[in-house]
Amino acid sequence: MSVAIFLVTTIGAVGIGIGVVSAMVQDQTIQTKSDFEKSLKGLFQTSYAYFSNKDASGKPVKIGELRYDNNNRKLIKSLDEVSPYLIHAFISIEDRDFYEHHGIVLRSIVRAAYQQVVGSEVTTGGSTITQQLVKNIILNDRSKVFSRKAKEIILALRMEQMYSKDEILVYYLNSVFFGKGAHGRKMHGVEAAARGLFNTDAKHLHLAQAAYLAGMVQRPNALNPLDDDPKNLERGLKRMKLVLDKMREYEKISQREYEEALRFDIKKSLARSEHFNDGYERYPFIMFAIEDEAAETLMEMDRLNIQELKKQGKYKALLEEYKKKAVTGGYHFYTTIDEKLYNAINRMATQGLTFYPRTYKGKKTKEQLGATLIHNKTGAVLAFVSSSEKFNVNQQDHALHVSRQPGSTIKPLLVFAPAMEEGIVSPSSKIIDEKMRKRDGSGYYKNASGSYQGPVTVTEALKWSYNIPAIKTFNALGHQKGFHYLTKMGLPPDPNDGESAAIGGMTQGFTVEKMSAAFSTFANQGLYNKPFLISKVTDSDGKVIWEHKPRPVRVFSPQTAYKTTMMLKQVLNGTATYIQARLPSGYELAGKTGTTNEDRDLWFIGYTPDITLGVWGGYDYNFSMAHNEKFVKKAWVNMFQAAVKASPDLIPKGTHFKHPGYLGPEICGFECDEVAEYYRKLEEQRKKEEEEKKSKLPEIPIIPPILEPPPTEEPDQPSTEPAPPSPGPHPPSPPPQRPPLESYLRFPRSS
Repeated sequence: MSVAIFLVTTIGAVGIGIGVVSAMVQDQTIQTKSDFEKSLKGLFQTSYAYFSNKDASGKPVKIGELRYDNNNRKLIKSLDEVSPYLIHAFISIEDRDFYEHHGIVLRSIVRAAYQQVVGSEVTTGGSTITQQLVKNIILNDRSKVFSRKAKEIILALRMEQMYSKDEILVYYLNSVFFGKGAHGRKMHGVEAAARGLFNTDAKHLHLAQAAYLAGMVQRPNALNPLDDDPKNLERGLKRMKLVLDKMREYEKISQREYEEALRFDIKKSLARSEHFNDGYERYPFIMFAIEDEAAETLMEMDRLNIQELKKQGKYKALLEEYKKKAVTGGYHFYTTIDEKLYNAINRMATQGLTFYPRTYKGKKTKEQLGATLIHNKTGAVLAFVSSSEKFNVNQQDHALHVSRQPGSTIKPLLVFAPAMEEGIVSPSSKIIDEKMRKRDGSGYYKNASGSYQGPVTVTEALKWSYNIPAIKTFNALGHQKGFHYLTKMGLPPDPNDGESAAIGGMTQGFTVEKMSAAFSTFANQGLYNKPFLISKVTDSDGKVIWEHKPRPVRVFSPQTAYKTTMMLKQVLNGTATYIQARLPSGYELAGKTGTTNEDRDLWFIGYTPDITLGVWGGYDYNFSMAHNEKFVKKAWVNMFQAAVKASPDLIPKGTHFKHPGYLGPEICGFECDEVAEYYRKLEEQRKKEEEEKKSKLPEIPIIPPILEPPPTEEPDQPSTEPAPPSPGPHPPSPPPQRPPLESYLRFPRSS
């Protein structure tokens, strides 16, 4: 910098021209305290997520810190939360007159300007702590133009009139930047720096560590001791010594403390990456799921209607805005996820499964899994499996985010349970399974087997997943009525959905989470609970600001729910016999299989009285799963066995579906007359075939029998056995009779 520039800077700094400074900012809007508050209290701070279970000390187990653009900050509320060494270190090196001045120190500004002119190796800075706070937070401007410096001076003077020294220092300590920590995240504020550099909190920093942190503020990246460049630590230690020298000079520490701090091994005390539980490394699917649900939770707290926002096309933009608010608000999000249960089902999900990779546009892909385990009485998501691969390979969350066609799993939800609720059918009602033309004239509906069974009960139709009875029942129920029931269970249809929805042919499809929650309605006596991942939210001080309150919706009567469950228990002896044979003893289970066109999607959603476990399997690119038809059933068995072993309290043995009492009469059903006519015609056909069979029998001529003379009787031989005692006189025997003529005739055997 030239001497001329130095003189200009000095004149501006000393205020021989304070009027000059004032003139340069005359167009600046006068800041009120509320203006300052928006900036000072708008500092981001890291939010945290927790499992539902607690550690040995009774505290919730932390999943991890929510990430904001790879930044990290935890705000302090008062100076009592940091080491006195840290306070003295900052004041000694940055602003020795902090508690005496009114926002600026003319002497310091002149000194800093002079050091810049002469190129001094050691610089002490010309801005007070108040000025630095204004520069970093209020102006957010680091340019070196004089107009910016003038604004900084005026605002610093004004801030000093509105806030106490301690308040200003707290805001300052929360605002300073320290580069990247051992966890790989950018550290803002002394609390984040203490944790990221030394794996401790700001209150328990050693004197040497406090001096090192205070020395970093001028050049945080160049003095970061965690950098690969060894010169960083060397420069940092030199700067640390300067801070200690100033602290000793201003009598903030004793000679003994000073010497001990110089002997302290800073390098040995540095944090390492393994010290940190990075939730995004260990549980990426959970952390990203929490970000989304946390944003929606804050939206609901602000009374925003998410469904309306989606209809208006505003949802995505607002979601991103609230996601930033969620991860930077210093919130603590307590989830419903059980750590042990989550780890168990994810570890076992793919055990023993066979994979057949496919190639799509040059990219290899393999079968994926999505699974959700839900608590029936509350809707709490206890655990989920997002993929059959690690997050770095496939980042799609197939449990909570990816929607797929539901196949036949939709039948009890959309068709049979609503039809029973409306009194259209009962479990024993019969419906004719027969060839049926599609309404759009594009062909005929078929069963998976390609054959038709004739009259079958509703129970049999579900047990073997016949398509025609489902479509007929849906038409008899009325599509809109069926869709109304589906919507009440969180599964709104697409406007284009029609008749084929009865067998899973839907426009959009649904997530595994939503399908599982809908099935839990049957186990919960007809009450639906919206699935949720976050149970409680507290602010940075630990105050509860939101708590989940169940709002169950009555969808079916307890009688309809129970009858549906009893029918779905039969599926375990039908299309789900594989699962029934491998079910651990002591568990009562009902459920439904599902397959979509060309076997692109495979499903099984099974539930006990306590939990529902829904599993989907398929490729991301709509390849057929016909070659791997047991993929989902094997995965379901893996996960259920792992779950009951990991959390027997959540999924207890020996519980049974609650019988609600009188179930109502069995009814003939909407095809009662047609079924009777079917059987009448069937009987007519049988009789006709019998008559035709008889009429086709050949005539057999009657041939008179050839009568043979009776055999000649031989005289009796004397017996060597003693004769039995005589019973006394008895009537003589009748003469022998000739057999009737007919007994000799021989007729052909009936076929």
